[in-house]
Amino acid sequence: MLRLMDIYYELYSAYGPQDWWPAKSREEMMLGAILVQNTSWTNVEKALSNFDNDFSFTSINALSLETLQTFIKPAGFYRAKSNTIKNLVAYFQPANFDFDAINLDALRKDLLALKGIGPETADAILLYAFNQPVFVVDTYLKRLFKHVHLPQFSTYNQYQDYVMTQLSQDVALYQEFHALIVAYGKRKISDPDPLEKFAKPIFQYNTDHIDHLRTIDQRFDRIFDQYGFVDRPTINDPFDAIVSTIIGQLISVKAADSIYARYLDAYSSYHAVAKDSVENLKQIGLTNNKAKAIHAIATQIKLKELNLARLDTLDDIDLIKSLVALPGIGDWSARMIALHGYGRMDMTSYADVALRRGLVTWYQLDAIDESQYNQLLSPYAPYRSIISIYLWKISKEIPQKKQTP
Repeated sequence: MLRLMDIYYELYSAYGPQDWWPAKSREEMMLGAILVQNTSWTNVEKALSNFDNDFSFTSINALSLETLQTFIKPAGFYRAKSNTIKNLVAYFQPANFDFDAINLDALRKDLLALKGIGPETADAILLYAFNQPVFVVDTYLKRLFKHVHLPQFSTYNQYQDYVMTQLSQDVALYQEFHALIVAYGKRKISDPDPLEKFAKPIFQYNTDHIDHLRTIDQRFDRIFDQYGFVDRPTINDPFDAIVSTIIGQLISVKAADSIYARYLDAYSSYHAVAKDSVENLKQIGLTNNKAKAIHAIATQIKLKELNLARLDTLDDIDLIKSLVALPGIGDWSARMIALHGYGRMDMTSYADVALRRGLVTWYQLDAIDESQYNQLLSPYAPYRSIISIYLWKISKEIPQKKQTP
């Protein structure tokens, strides 16, 4: 599972603290939040410079509409934005521009009622001007999600809910994370991509893990010398990992890959799956039982009866139990989801034909039962997921070796 905090740490390491919003007062911040709509920050700075550092709402209230439009013209859409600014100033006027006297519980609803202020602008004002723990969703965040294969939602609130479900309610974190996302979104194509490893996700293990496994059995030593580090593709979104695993039950890898590709083309998130019908879901090539299971899980997430991110906080045993409790998920499926969707390090399964075949080949056996399988792999705990990756590799190589003269 790709955790949002993993993204945060990578961005923070790449760009450092942003100390956003770039404003010296609440008024300047709110003004900037309106002016930046559909334009670049460079144009906003040009517009703000015309105020001669006087951003008090008392002064702006005294400006004629025509003068205000002249000031903000560099930011574009100056007629619409000037009216929005005047409406915002008028909203705060009954409180004599005492922002500390504002009813914060009603503020978001009130801001959204003002013409020209949508959810992004309202939330930016709440987060930066009033220090309220609400995450701002913008185009940069949506592009980032697409780049690292996280869900593509259809509404602002769905994106916001996904983010805020994973992050603790921390104003400073929200401010810094949002600013880092903006910095990432503004990078040049030629600049290094600090999120590259998330864009092409593979199972994460390193030399420390390999060194540990080398000490257990010389047979692994020889296997690693032969194959080196083996890349095993993973899935950043645990719901997609669940879907991929259910699709792969009792069918060939080739068929499963084809159906999963059709799923990704047809559905951008669990919301899209839950919104659709089981009959339509079957059209991508699913059996009725598989479609019903996937639809039921998507619906549980949508209704907030299931939080896949919170499952990541469980230990391996409880994670497997929680996954098995879901429709259409058995022990093998749960272990595959734990490995490919949650990056758990100690997963394997006798029920996996390829893993059995790989172990039989590796240990040069004629056959193996479940007790022997578990006994042979037991010494490799807590890194049996890595061993599984090599067993899959060995199993995949078997047909090629048979064809070699």
